[in-house]
Amino acid sequence: MKINKEFFIDIAETLVTSIFVLSMIYLFLAFPEVVYGASMEPNFYTGERILVEKVTKHFKKFERGEIIVLHPPGNDSVDYIKRIVGIPGDSIKIKDCSVFISRDGDKFKLEETYLEKNTCTSTTGALREGRSEKIGDNLYFVMGDNRIRSADSRIFGEINKERIVGRVVFRFWPLNKLSLI
Repeated sequence: MKINKEFFIDIAETLVTSIFVLSMIYLFLAFPEVVYGASMEPNFYTGERILVEKVTKHFKKFERGEIIVLHPPGNDSVDYIKRIVGIPGDSIKIKDCSVFISRDGDKFKLEETYLEKNTCTSTTGALREGRSEKIGDNLYFVMGDNRIRSADSRIFGEINKERIVGRVVFRFWPLNKLSLI
């Protein structure tokens, strides 16, 4: 079998093009992330792979309940996966194991169907039990779904929008949990 020079050129072009396209996707559109830690259990476990989309954050507001990846305050080299619980303009209060939201005269208990039954949300650090805190412009209050084992806004305060890397849109590993988020 004779292999000619054009064959190697075709392979090289394909490889270079593929690397370029994947690099552009990774830099500007989306990137894979490995979940580490227990803070989002029972919804996400260590070792699961997710896809984080980072384009829409520039033109679509984040919503309560969305799962995001963020850099915690003071550390740009670590990624946390958390759920947005409070959005700009909300007043948030944790009382009697529950989260309460006040906004534009409406007050309601946050229905968190994604939490395990009988989960108690308690306060630590930045937010005190029964005390309301108003969330400012471009700030978000985030928490892990495993409230007992999560370092989140209850400890380090609200997260500036600029610290949010992107939205979790897809779980691709393990294959039996393949799903849109």
